[in-house]
Formats: sequence, structure tokens, C-alpha cells
Amino acid sequence: MTTAVDRPPAPSGALSPSLAILVAVTAINPLALNIYVPSMPSVQDTFAAPASIVQLTLSLGLVGTALIQIVVGPMSDQFGRRPVLLTGLVFALIASVYCAVAGSIEGLIIGRIIQIAGGAAGLVLGRAIVRDLHEPKDAASMLGYVTMGMAMAPMVAPTIGGMLDDFFNWRAGFVFSSVITAIVLVASWYTLPETNVNRGSASSLGAFGRDVRELVTMRTFWIYTMTISFVGATFFAFVGGAPYVGDHIFGLSKTQYGLFFMLVAIGYAVGNYISGRFASRAGLFRMILLGSLLTAIFCFAIVLLSLIGIENAPMLFGAMFFVGLGNGLVFPSCIAGVVSVNPRLAGSASGLSGCIMMGINAAFSYFVAFLLSDSLLPMALLMTASAVVAVGFSLLVPRSVD
Repeated sequence: MTTAVDRPPAPSGALSPSLAILVAVTAINPLALNIYVPSMPSVQDTFAAPASIVQLTLSLGLVGTALIQIVVGPMSDQFGRRPVLLTGLVFALIASVYCAVAGSIEGLIIGRIIQIAGGAAGLVLGRAIVRDLHEPKDAASMLGYVTMGMAMAPMVAPTIGGMLDDFFNWRAGFVFSSVITAIVLVASWYTLPETNVNRGSASSLGAFGRDVRELVTMRTFWIYTMTISFVGATFFAFVGGAPYVGDHIFGLSKTQYGLFFMLVAIGYAVGNYISGRFASRAGLFRMILLGSLLTAIFCFAIVLLSLIGIENAPMLFGAMFFVGLGNGLVFPSCIAGVVSVNPRLAGSASGLSGCIMMGINAAFSYFVAFLLSDSLLPMALLMTASAVVAVGFSLLVPRSVD
């Protein structure tokens, strides 16, 4: 008998209504990651835990996302997209509920790892499902809509999380995440059929291992990966430290923090838009170098302004708008570069690069907790150091691919 999980794929025309679901499953991970960020000072107060321990609720979640990016793709190749995706959403839902009632910081950390890692299945497989359903020329357009979900979630999630914390408490954000995840899980169960018609390859995991051994010997793979990793690390160092800065230095409410944070996300969206419009004409090298330089310049501007005693929310978040814009310029071009180092290894290159990037981002988001003080200067110096490293790697990007 054919179960709901095992039903065969429907014709592509019948699947078009599921685009909204694909956007939703892709957004679960960034929603879970970002809705909680404004509440980190509240969690610190609730459990009387040091900032470095509370920081693990973010950084270890990023580590979980990094590891999931490696295993989810090969697993879905072997067992199918649908069961792997639904399993990830189930884990994300259970973990969200657990986080809402967590009685200790240790329990919250464990719950966050599972919540974010489970949601990462949607992040990876939403794009894979689009590739299953559409020819390359159509997939690019469809992936643009799916990526929109990933971009929109960080824009609105901190504002929602901040408001819920101000009106209720930090646990309300996890209740909200639980409700959204449950809705997406039920909708996915009833509307998403299996799309991988070639599943069952027992060698997929082994093939990934062979691909990794080949990729790590490629200089261009490391150039693109290190550039995107250290550009991204400037953002995650900020994400890790900004809630403390907003609460303890600027005296912002959680809602105010969320509204200011939207400037950063809007900057990232603008960068993505500019990249989409002009990358094909400007070339990867110019887009990556421009984005890296923009990121470094405005990180350094925060350092200079802090040194002369100008530390306020409009200054910090205004500068971070341009840091977000720089990230938005770099990410699409670096991803395109990573998957082009060897087209035969595009999937493995994307997964391995994403894993390395999230691992480095996790390290920066955690390390910033040890630098927090009554000034934002230490955080700004860490961000600037990361941006300078990114500029160095961006200068090595080959011009021949432009």
C-alpha cells in the first residue's frame, strides 16, 4: 500500500501551488535563528547565566546548521526529499516546544541545537526540490522566490521576537516558532509529494566523501569559501554581540532592537538585488571585492566613531546597513564561484562550503561574548579584523571567471 510519505511525484504543473510551502520550509531555519536573538539578555537574566554560556544557544545552533548541510543532501538522495524534510520539521517542532518550557540554560542550549538543525533541513531541501521539479532555466527564477523566504525571515523575525518579549516574555518567541513550524509541517505533509525520482543510491554518502577529498585540494574552492566565511563572520559577530550592546549600552527595548535590526536585513536584501541586476556584467571578482571592501570600510567606521566617543543606536545600525549591503553583494557571487570550481561537484561544493562557513560564523558569534564590555569597540574590532581577512581573500578571486 502507498503511504502519504511514499506517494509518487506528481506532474510538475500540479506542483506549482507548493511554491509557497517551499518558501515557508526554507524560512523556518532563519526564523528560528533570528526570532530569539533580541531575547538573549532576558534569557541571561532568567537563568543568571554568564553571557558566554547564553551565547551557546546561538553559536551551537549554527554548528548544528553546519553539520546538517553535509548530511541532509546525501540522505535525501538515498531516502527521498519528503521523509528527510518532514523528519527535520518534526524535530524542529518538538525542540521549539521544549525550548518554550526549558527549565535550565543547559536544556535551552540542547533544544536550540535541535530546533535550528531540524529547520536547516528545509533550508537545504527547499532548493533541492526546486531543482528536482524544473529545468535549469526555470529553476533559477524559482530559486529566487525560495531564497526570498530566507531573506525575509531575518528582516521580520527580530522585530516579532522583540515585541513578544516586551509584551510577554522570551518564551513567547518559542511558542510563536512552534505554531509556525506546526503549520508548515502540516501543510508540507499534505501538499509536498516526493520529487526525487532517482533516490536509493547507496553510494551517495561515499560519493560525497570522495567529492570532499577532491574539493579540499582546489585553491579556488578555498578562496571563495574563506571570503564568504569571513564576510559572513562580520555579521554573526554583530548578531552575537548586538543584543548585549542594545540592552546594556543603548538601553533599547527588545522591540526597538528588532526595529533597528531591520536596517541590517534591508541592507542585505538591497545587496542581493544589486548583485542580481549587475553581477553578470560586473563579474564575480568586482562584485566580491566591492562587497568585501564595503563591509570592511563600515566596520572600520564603527571603530573610529567608537574611539571618538560616538556610540549610539542610529550610528551602529546605520553603519550595519552598509555592512549588510556588502554581505548581500558578496554572498551570491561567492556561492556562484563555489559551485563553478567543478560543475560535476556543485552539490558537494555547496554543502561543504556552507558547513565551513557556518562553523566559522559560529566561532565568531561565540567568541564575541568574551569581548563584551561597556563599549561596543571590542565587538567592532573583531568585526573589522574579520572583514580585513575577507578583503585579503577577495583579492585572490580569479578574474578569469568574469
